[in-house]
Formats: sequence, C-alpha cells, structure tokens
Amino acid sequence: MEELEIGAYLINEDLFKLFKKQLKKDFETSGVEAGFAENLLPEWLFLKEVIGRALKPVSHNNSLLTSLLYRVDINETEIQHARALNGDMAFEELMAELIIKRILQKVVLKKKFSV
Repeated sequence: MEELEIGAYLINEDLFKLFKKQLKKDFETSGVEAGFAENLLPEWLFLKEVIGRALKPVSHNNSLLTSLLYRVDINETEIQHARALNGDMAFEELMAELIIKRILQKVVLKKKFSV
C-alpha cells in the first residue's frame, strides 16, 4: 500500500471510522492504552506522529510490543524488510507506519468481502 493509496482510503469517512475502531481494538486487546484513537485525523503524517508517540513507552516493553505486533499481524520479516528500506527512520515511526498500513489493509479487506 503506497502513501497515495493510503490517503485515498483515509479520506473515505466510513473506512476511517472502521480504521479508528480497529486500531483502538488492537491496541487495547494488547494491553496498550488507545485513548488517542478517538481524536485522530485522516492524515498520513498526523497518524504516523500520533501513533508513533503512543508507541514510545511500548517500544521499551518487549512483551507488550510483541503482543501488539502479533495482534495487528505484523511479523518479524516485515519489520526487517521495512528497516532495510528505511534505516534512518526512528523505530516508533517505522512501527507506526507498518501498523497504519496493516490495520487499513484489514479494514479495507473486511469491508470488501463483507458486502
């Protein structure tokens, strides 16, 4: 999923509501506080910043981070690939990007196949 494609999905009001709901569910099910999800805006850079900030305390807790990534469905291979492509990006920003893409992908697929 490219940034342009992501932006197109984010501006869809229904998809963005589903995205926020799924994000909150995935974070809270993993034991990560997700109150920030209510006030998100459908803007790529804003989402990366806010979710990256929410990941700061989580990035120092390996079991919590592992639980979150498992819940969102991001595996070690995807993380390594993303790090190889974006080696200069901060860890939290990189994880935020992967989380946004994966949750949006789940929401789009769920909506597509539930019709």
